[in-house]
Amino acid sequence: MKLFHSIRGKLTLWYTALLAATIVGFGGISYFFTRSTLSESLDRSLHSEVKWVKEFIEPKAKKIRLKRSALLELQQLKRSATAPTDSEALAVDSAETDQIWNQIYQHTILSPRRQYIQILDRNGDLLYRSPSLGKQTLKYGEIPYGWVNIVTIRNEEGRELRLASTQNDYVKIFVAYPLEELNEALDNIFLIIRILAPIAILISLVGGWFLAHTSLRPVDAITRTAQKISAQNLAQRLPAHAVDDELGRLTATFNDMIGRLQESFMQIQRFSADASHELRTPLTIMRGEIEVALRRKRLPVPTRELLTSVHDELIRLSSIVESLMILIKSESGRLAFQFDNVALDEMLEGLAEDARVLASRRKIKVQFGAMEPVSVRGDATRLHQLFLNLIDNAVKYSEPQSTVTLSLRRIEANAEVSIQDTGIGIPKKDLSKIFDRFYRVKTDGSGSGLGLAIAKWIAEAHHGTVRVNSREKKGSTFIVTLPLAQPVA
Repeated sequence: MKLFHSIRGKLTLWYTALLAATIVGFGGISYFFTRSTLSESLDRSLHSEVKWVKEFIEPKAKKIRLKRSALLELQQLKRSATAPTDSEALAVDSAETDQIWNQIYQHTILSPRRQYIQILDRNGDLLYRSPSLGKQTLKYGEIPYGWVNIVTIRNEEGRELRLASTQNDYVKIFVAYPLEELNEALDNIFLIIRILAPIAILISLVGGWFLAHTSLRPVDAITRTAQKISAQNLAQRLPAHAVDDELGRLTATFNDMIGRLQESFMQIQRFSADASHELRTPLTIMRGEIEVALRRKRLPVPTRELLTSVHDELIRLSSIVESLMILIKSESGRLAFQFDNVALDEMLEGLAEDARVLASRRKIKVQFGAMEPVSVRGDATRLHQLFLNLIDNAVKYSEPQSTVTLSLRRIEANAEVSIQDTGIGIPKKDLSKIFDRFYRVKTDGSGSGLGLAIAKWIAEAHHGTVRVNSREKKGSTFIVTLPLAQPVA
């Protein structure tokens, strides 16, 4: 697509891609940072809770009597943890025990977190279970001695729990917290990122396009103005930029360059006009002197042939000089047109008589095809020159005994003049260049290469066109299209 090849499109895409990467990166970092922070906070809370329960129970649980199997397990744990030993245990009355669990219960109720607490004695019997646990039991195989281990488990219902566990000489302590709330909070954050990220990217896409369009608007103005500058209006300049920035300096540089081109072009025009003007007089004198010499009857044949050849070349050179003068005046705007209603059918009939004189030497027949009465608005002198150049071109490149056909038709709001020959034709590779100045087909040994350029210039000056259809060794057809004259109200 052309959009992706424009600076505006590339700037918008790069801006959007960069912002999208920033949003995705920021969202990902925020999500993982929040998850890490919440997890660490939860672990600290669980660790503190286990520590509180342990410190609360430990001074009051020294009278609990352990079974023999529990004592053996405790001794093994102490040896591995190098903890101080105290194998003595006594029984505690039920009233004091109830008081301990009531205080832990009240602590649980007042806690802002919905946590689960379970306490077992060394025998593995249940001493306390928080009401929030219901009939569930917290289980984990490896319970550390003297320090807190925090892991993630699943309970009997399959719900994820974050479990902190430890044990001492008297009890095994479990404190857990369900991960549903934490996961729900993380899911909400992820959902917000998924919803807001596309919206932000869409806004950035529209905003980036608007910013790029606004920033490059002066470039569009420069482009439009530059497209209008041609050899005829080199005095025009690009719109100056008010701010001294990159565009302002670029515009000033282009204007300076156009000024230098204008000066150089005017110097070339003046030189060409002066040279053409200076050549006209000596060429006219030389032609006149040779024509006088050719009138002498006693002139030797070789000398006559030489003078005749020189005379033909002088005529050709004079034609080139005249054509150059016309083109120079047209480019400089010094050639004025006198527009009036011109009957093309009458003009072509008059030109056909001149063409028959040119064609009779080579036994070429000039005839008419369809000829409708049509009038256009134009300069009769220049239109005469336009069609004469095309007719002369058709006669010049037609084979002897061939035919040149002139046609005039009305097609909608235009007049179409066609000049068809059955000559040598134009190679396909040369069709796009034959209207260029001084361009001649390689098989063409005559002509100045300016006739068709002048014909095109005259047609365009009348808001018309000239085109050609040709096939090698089959002939060519030049078609001139001109707008019809508007009827007078």
